[in-house]
Amino acid sequence: MTREATRTRSPCAVAPVGEPFGEALAAGLRALVSPYGVMSEVLPGAPVRGLGRLSLASARIGGAPGVERPDEFRGAGRSLHGPDQAALTAIAEGAERYAGADFPGEREVWATAAELDGRVLDMSALPRCSPREYDSGRCPVTPYDPRQPIRWTEGLDLATMEPIRVPAVMARHGMRRLSDAERFWNRISTGYAVHSDPVEAIVRGIAEVCERDAAAITWLQMPTLRRITFDAPTDALGTLLEYSDRHFMETYFFDATTDMGVPTVYSLQTSEYDEACRQIVGCATGRDLAEAAAKALLESIPARALFHRDDPGSFGLIMAGAELMGKAEQRQSFDFLLGGHGGTERYSPADGPTLPSDPTAALEQLLRMLGGRGMQVVAVDRTTQELRLAGLTAVCLVIPALQPLTFHQYGQYRAHPRLYDAPAHLGFPVRREEELNPWPQPFL
Repeated sequence: MTREATRTRSPCAVAPVGEPFGEALAAGLRALVSPYGVMSEVLPGAPVRGLGRLSLASARIGGAPGVERPDEFRGAGRSLHGPDQAALTAIAEGAERYAGADFPGEREVWATAAELDGRVLDMSALPRCSPREYDSGRCPVTPYDPRQPIRWTEGLDLATMEPIRVPAVMARHGMRRLSDAERFWNRISTGYAVHSDPVEAIVRGIAEVCERDAAAITWLQMPTLRRITFDAPTDALGTLLEYSDRHFMETYFFDATTDMGVPTVYSLQTSEYDEACRQIVGCATGRDLAEAAAKALLESIPARALFHRDDPGSFGLIMAGAELMGKAEQRQSFDFLLGGHGGTERYSPADGPTLPSDPTAALEQLLRMLGGRGMQVVAVDRTTQELRLAGLTAVCLVIPALQPLTFHQYGQYRAHPRLYDAPAHLGFPVRREEELNPWPQPFL
């Protein structure tokens, strides 16, 4: 037996990351802002001293039903292309978070997987915590119980292009009133994206899931990643590196591209003169490693200012790991990156991994790589009426076989096969659970 919940709105869309924005995407994003709109206002951010080219902005979400923590439903924007582009980035991120809200009228079914008709997500591939994590008394998630009914929503299997049922909690990070059986998943905005091109939205959603997979595996398994340098950095990367040099920050880039083939850079910046933030990490994907490196710095450089706020206790769970690992006494925790055993290589665009600029070609490449590893990739449409009228598409990508990134020290999904398979595929030694990095996740 199932309980069908009557819902009327259609699902969501994926957020853009490229700069500057195209005309169609920019027009759609601006249409979302009004006192009673999806975004109620967009505000400029405090400038980063000494980096005049960098503009910051924040967008406040105005109308997401069921938002219990409105301060967490904001979009942050940063751009080297002027205040307007920063504002558009903030709106896009805000729209992405809006798409994950818990809207009245969601179409969903209460059932066990066995009770559903049609195709169902392969629940055997779900990430799971280890017995040590579950038994700690502090684990934020519980084991999935196939005997208990949960809510399901519909997605699209991108390999077969067939409808498939997905646990609603995996495709709606703002979902409220969770049953005990639905607490197997750590709700976070990974895999959401918004764009005027539905295919590009899916590409960006997949890339973000791959980015978080790489960041989690890098920190937990501590592989000796190859360091990369850029002899001829792009304009954006050059600007950020020049600023960092002038402010006595050492910048290290590492090729964190996994067997998924998505160009990924893990960055570490150290500053001997910053008592609040001696080290800060970033991780980003891009069409190539140069773009990924610039994006990683574009996230971490403005974030450094957060360490100097008067109320550091207000940062909450997401900031806690970065705040702890930024302290001077934690420098040795980054020795696995700075030891130099992975070697250093000058980056050449001709030799590094790339993702095609054409969205269709990029999606085909991504699905080929994921499919080659037997990984199920599901897109859940999260496009609300407001986003659709603005010409935008929102999606959430669900790829259970990849390693989730979480900020819970006692809920890192340390029993997920991916955590141990990925280093082996990449030729790195594989650490057992008791050998994994014991320190909190510093990724912001």
